[in-house]
Amino acid sequence: MRFVSRRYAELVAATPNDISPLLFLVAGLVGILQTHYEVVDWRGYEMVSLARNLADHGAFANPFFAANTGPTAANPPLYPLGLAFLMKLLKLPPLIYGAAVLGSIMANAITAALLPYVSFLFFGEVISGASASVLWLGAMQPLPVWDASYTVAGLLLFCLLTASDINKSKHVVRLGALAGIVAGLLFLLNPSSLLVFLPWLFYLCIRRRVHAPHALKYCFVLLVALCILPIAWAARNYRQLGAFVVRTNLGMTLYASNNDCAQSTLRQELSSGCYKAHHPNLNVREAELLRRLGEVRYDHMRIADTKDWIFSNPGRFLRLTLTRIRDFWFPPAEVGSWYHAHFISIITALSLPGLILMGYRREPVTPFVLGVLLLYPLMYYIVVTDIRYRFPILWLSLLPAGYCVRQLLEVSKKWGTP
Repeated sequence: MRFVSRRYAELVAATPNDISPLLFLVAGLVGILQTHYEVVDWRGYEMVSLARNLADHGAFANPFFAANTGPTAANPPLYPLGLAFLMKLLKLPPLIYGAAVLGSIMANAITAALLPYVSFLFFGEVISGASASVLWLGAMQPLPVWDASYTVAGLLLFCLLTASDINKSKHVVRLGALAGIVAGLLFLLNPSSLLVFLPWLFYLCIRRRVHAPHALKYCFVLLVALCILPIAWAARNYRQLGAFVVRTNLGMTLYASNNDCAQSTLRQELSSGCYKAHHPNLNVREAELLRRLGEVRYDHMRIADTKDWIFSNPGRFLRLTLTRIRDFWFPPAEVGSWYHAHFISIITALSLPGLILMGYRREPVTPFVLGVLLLYPLMYYIVVTDIRYRFPILWLSLLPAGYCVRQLLEVSKKWGTP
């Protein structure tokens, strides 16, 4: 017991620099081990198809497996661009796949290493962050076909970067522009990240009572720089697709998620054939219709079709939505591997008392965490559940879960003191 108490005291006194390198190393080793048991067949995935088309033809087009459909904005561009670079550089499919997997492992390891820094920022201590990192080891997984691992690491870096720079009085324009470019890249990686980093900026301004001219200038420059890349992407879509839009996949996703054969999770719909019957990635008829109408018109049409179905089947839609709310927070085994799904459920369960404790102790960051956890998932309650949708805000459950673990350690230490 004295040994445990001594080690706990050392952890209390630790800084992020003391433990983050070890967490990075352990997460990397766990990630390598995972690849031995979780080989991903990345044929048929939209971002991989986009990357291949970019590498072969230099065009951001033809994301769907069923048929070529032409220029697209159905997926954000940054991750396919990265994969296309690997394809051009490495040429051989095994090398390309290995590099994509290694990149995802590295991003997951960076997340494990950054959580103690964010914990120190949030709570002034690293124990919650170290506990969050340990829980992350069970929930994380290499996802070479999607952007999720990079989005999580990018959001953590953005929070740390802006918290450090917002009060600096020197090089304000340069620092704000850098943070804005990071935010713009995050947006092109996953547009939904906007629902995390904008509330974070609002929290920084309110919490730190930003009134100094240099801080206001920092925020202004950041927001201006943030707009550059998304506007450029939307302008490209206007030229290629005829509409000033960022993404065009809402209609197809809603339509494949809400219909007579719809089920809660993506895996269930794939197994039953329902997803194949409604989504252009797997259905030739839908892909041909999309090509004939164009993505923008197809998107509007499928949004209207989904609205009609919801109004005609309100009870069925309500049951699907309630099931998806449950599955988002406590994913069933079929959403991903049973191991990761159960770990995410454990994280959610621990985060609930953690959030209550944070509110009771008036931790300043609590409104930000609660706000994002309430706002971000709304769009995912009405589409099929998939484990990757949870990842961009999983860290906001991990830190309250770690906060709860820290309290449990405190209690057990007191009980163990003679």
